[in-house]
Amino acid sequence: MIETPVMAGSLGALIGLIIALVANLVVLPAVLKAQDDGFVLGRQWTPSKMSKESLARLTRFMYRVPMPVLFAFVGYFAGLRAFGGL
Repeated sequence: MIETPVMAGSLGALIGLIIALVANLVVLPAVLKAQDDGFVLGRQWTPSKMSKESLARLTRFMYRVPMPVLFAFVGYFAGLRAFGGL
């Protein structure tokens, strides 16, 4: 049966994308606020002396592009394992 692995993996990938969407809507604003508070208190990101705007832009990019792709990929294989595709 070729349909079972595809359906199981797709369901897992969908769940991964939903988790990434919730992270974008709920977690990302909290992370950006914490970063902004850190700059107000004088803390800076140690590996690089990035400006507040460039660090916020990098954080938004990471939450909106690589994270959903990674969550969908991991969710696909988790779906295969959890829902009996393998």
